[in-house]
Amino acid sequence: MYRGIFFKAKSLYKEALKNFTISLTMEPNYVPSIVSMADLLMNAGRGGVPVASSLLLNAVQVEPINHDAWFKLGLVAKREGLLSEAADCFQASFELKSSAPVQPFQ
Repeated sequence: MYRGIFFKAKSLYKEALKNFTISLTMEPNYVPSIVSMADLLMNAGRGGVPVASSLLLNAVQVEPINHDAWFKLGLVAKREGLLSEAADCFQASFELKSSAPVQPFQ
């Protein structure tokens, strides 16, 4: 996953996508990789939004307390004009983030 983040930061999106895909083949339910891949697809253009939405819905099912997944899902809903749904996602993200520990549990 970290290589995907590295390539994304360097604007090497195809390499980033490839590395996120590899990460998810090794651990399909690893939510940080799911969220990172969805974020990359959301910014890749209109065609990536439905796939990003599907990935993020999966992420919040796997890890309902992941505030990043809820926030990105809110961005997808907002982009698709689903403002009420977006507001619900942003609210969930805010509440989860404000109640999250400073240091994540490992």
